[in-house]
Order: sequence, then structure tokens, then C-alpha cells
Amino acid sequence: MDETTRSRVTAGAILIVIGIALLALQFTKGWGEWIILLLIGGIFIAAYFFRRSYGLLIPGCILVGLGLGAIGNNTMIGVGDFTQIGLGVGFIAIYVIDRVYRSPRTHWWPLIPGGILLLTGIGALSGDLGRLLRDGWPVLLVLAGLILIGTALGLFGRRKAG
Repeated sequence: MDETTRSRVTAGAILIVIGIALLALQFTKGWGEWIILLLIGGIFIAAYFFRRSYGLLIPGCILVGLGLGAIGNNTMIGVGDFTQIGLGVGFIAIYVIDRVYRSPRTHWWPLIPGGILLLTGIGALSGDLGRLLRDGWPVLLVLAGLILIGTALGLFGRRKAG
């Protein structure tokens, strides 16, 4: 099987599994919701390690993150909505797992939605933190820009060959 065919089969399998999981979620309430999400997400993550396909890690971590958020919603009733926090953790897990598994050849994009979801989710649970995040989030953009420029200029963590 050539690479194009393998990629299409993988993408099709991902859509089928996500569709089945979402269909099953319509018929489960409470604990069944997070068990299905964790189980399907765990299968995707295991397949990522087996196939070394980055496309399997993404839905796996997102589903596990949603499962963790559902656990928070079911166990911390009255505290707030943990879905956003769980999803943020899932996105950050994409980066962390791929960084550990593939080392320096990882993609950093999951840190952006993961960080935003995690911070705003935590902010929604706390009024003062929420106000700080709502009004002060542009500072995070400035910091990210400084880090990108510093990395490009070799100011952070790069050693010069020689």
C-alpha cells in the first residue's frame, strides 16, 4: 500500500471511530460519557505509538481531554464547567507526547489552542483570574512574539556549532 492510500485509509478510519464515539455519546449519560471518550482516545494514542502517525495523536489527545473534562463535570458538580480545561489539556498533551516520542522534531501549534483553552477555562472558574485573562491576554501575544524572535536570533537554548 502506498503512502497516499495509507493516509486516506487512516483518515477514513479516524472519521469512522469519531462518528461511532459521537453516536454512542448520544445514548450515554454520566459515567458512560467519559469512559467512551477515554477509551476511544486511548485507542488513537496507542495507534499513534504503533503506527508513528501524527494524525492519530491529535484526535486521541482531544478525545482523552474531553473525557477528562467530562470527569471533572461529573465529580465537581457546582464548581464550573471543566470541558474547556480538559480540551486544553488534550491539546497540550499532543505537544508533550510528540515532543517526548519524536524529540526535537515536534509541532508546536497545539500549544496555542491548548494554552488559550486552558487559561480561559481556569479563568471561567475564578472571577478575578477570569478578569485578568479577559483584559490581559494581549500580554501573552507579546510574550509569544518575544520568544519567537529570541529563538530565531539564537538567544534561547540554541548552541552555535563550532
